[in-house]
Amino acid sequence: MSTRALVDERILSSPYHSLIPRTNMNSFYKSENVGLTGLIIRLQREDIGEVARDDEALSFALELQLQELSIVETDIADHHFAIKWLGQLDCDYKLALALSNLHHEADAALLTCTGCDSRFTRHQSFKAPCDRHFFCFECLANFFEYTIGDESLYPPKCCDTEISLDNVKKMLDDKLVARYEKKKIEYDTEPTKRTYCHGLKCNTFIPESSIENDVATCSDCGKRTCTICKEKSHRGDCPKDEDTQSLLDMAEKEGWQRCYNTKCHRVVVLTIGCNHITCRCGAQFCYICGARWKTCLCPHMNEAYLLAGNDRPRHAEHRLFQPPQD
Repeated sequence: MSTRALVDERILSSPYHSLIPRTNMNSFYKSENVGLTGLIIRLQREDIGEVARDDEALSFALELQLQELSIVETDIADHHFAIKWLGQLDCDYKLALALSNLHHEADAALLTCTGCDSRFTRHQSFKAPCDRHFFCFECLANFFEYTIGDESLYPPKCCDTEISLDNVKKMLDDKLVARYEKKKIEYDTEPTKRTYCHGLKCNTFIPESSIENDVATCSDCGKRTCTICKEKSHRGDCPKDEDTQSLLDMAEKEGWQRCYNTKCHRVVVLTIGCNHITCRCGAQFCYICGARWKTCLCPHMNEAYLLAGNDRPRHAEHRLFQPPQD
């Protein structure tokens, strides 16, 4: 006989069975309110205590009912805990699923860097002008850094389309931008027209803005370099200037003269007039010897040059002016 049946038999055989509270234990499991179930069980215990008598059989039955109430209370607590846990598990699963979907959506929105194959958001990368590739900011900076050290990479390109510095300035470090802009001037200058500082420990490129009268001044070390021979700057004509040397050879042969002004040194040709020459720069000199006017003993005029159309023979005392050399 089950405990429940034994309890019912003892209660029904008691003359006080009408006073004993009867409860369907299965109803406790149907309740969704754990607090309410606990309250009902507590009240049941109090009711049982009130009807307790000296009847041994009745006392035994009531004790069995109290034990059953304790068992039921424990089972109900476990039952509701299991329901609550399963509900929480279901919520956690749904949350995990939602987070997983968001992760996949976010991952799908990431772009792959052509340089390192890492994934970045659109705001963390640069879209190349070819419209097919993307670069993270670090790889983009490395690209420009490599170009500074290797002219064969200039200008930076992707799929043969140039990456303009103006389009990426905001993504690069200011110091890198300054170094690249300086190097860009060098690369944009024809190799045959470039001048580098002659200093062995310098060799810095000297831009056209720092060149005057074939002398390039280095902004790094201050040394001056001849733009023609690429050696230390010097006074006078550069012996490696072939065009100038050819002109001077012809001037010597034809009896032409040259201005003594260090900022000029033009070659002039007298077609008619006296030997007093006034250069375009304002300098005045003798056409025969090239000395400053009125500082030599050369004749003031040469009859062959007084009339137009006459032959212009070279004067016997002609001396082409030669600027001082270092």
